[in-house]
Amino acid sequence: MTNALPHNTHTDHLRLRETVGHYSPGPVAPGALVDIGGLERSPLLQQALARDSSFVEPDTARDSLLLNDDGSVWDVVTHIELDDRSLLLSHARPGLARLLETVAAEAGLTDVEITDLSRTHAAIAFEGPRSWHIAQEIVPYEISSLVLHGAVTVALPDAGGVDGVLARIGSTGEYGYLLVFPQEAGSAAWVAERARALGGGSVGPEALDRARAEVRHPQLGCAEGLSVREAGFAWLVDWEREDDFRGAAALRSAGAPRRGLVLLTAPAGDRPAAGSALRAAGERVGTVHRVAPAPGAATELAYGLLDKPFDVPGVPLEGTGADGRTVGLVTVSSPAVLPRSWSERIGI
Repeated sequence: MTNALPHNTHTDHLRLRETVGHYSPGPVAPGALVDIGGLERSPLLQQALARDSSFVEPDTARDSLLLNDDGSVWDVVTHIELDDRSLLLSHARPGLARLLETVAAEAGLTDVEITDLSRTHAAIAFEGPRSWHIAQEIVPYEISSLVLHGAVTVALPDAGGVDGVLARIGSTGEYGYLLVFPQEAGSAAWVAERARALGGGSVGPEALDRARAEVRHPQLGCAEGLSVREAGFAWLVDWEREDDFRGAAALRSAGAPRRGLVLLTAPAGDRPAAGSALRAAGERVGTVHRVAPAPGAATELAYGLLDKPFDVPGVPLEGTGADGRTVGLVTVSSPAVLPRSWSERIGI
């Protein structure tokens, strides 16, 4: 869903952390939202995804990696498992349907149905400590019973009996939900209306990037040029798997990483420049990989790509601002914030 008004990153960030913010969870492009059916659905998922899907229960949702053959990250995808079909949503890349067709062909899987839903369906995500108020209006049971990583088929409001799928899964550390629905149902407008009533609204990519960085949710932009382990995406891979999956051979042959991505904080106004050098006691130990600004926030936040063993919390560093001034930073553990949803119960 688009918003004609320009986004204010500070306001949007507050929505995600204090009320509710909604956004389109993937690229508005062909092949980004896919329905998978057929008798060989499970083998396809097992071949495509880096996380083992052989024992995934129906009515669940989780994030996984889809890798390139060389072991690099193609994208983070959300996998929603239903009784007789699976939904996959790519976070940042179009062309998921075509890639899955390639994986199926290479594996000799013929009894599989891959349907590109991007022309007929849409998705909207809404997150924040008050987001559960929206979900409770369509969940067919007590809202607290929809546990994290759960999914349920729901009757969409004002849609004449049309169903959608709601998954409790998010990217900011707050309560979060993902709603997949037929486009004619107009459910994005319904979510936007409910969010406004709660004091929230649409959020732009800058605020979303910042909120995700605060809890180290995997983002494709952070993985560019890095291995899975360097980027901190290792938890999205089941390393004990003995079967082959896309990119598995390259992952298994890769040596231990010599550098790693870690969060950096600095006082507000001491923002480091992306790509600039990072030094510890005068020695260059890495670079600023990516910056996650949020105007009005109490601290600056960035990702540092640091040589080992400096990629650990509590290391004081010196960086360089865009104006050439030296700025002081420190590595921190993740998350860099304490989301309100960690202490505020659903249904209260």
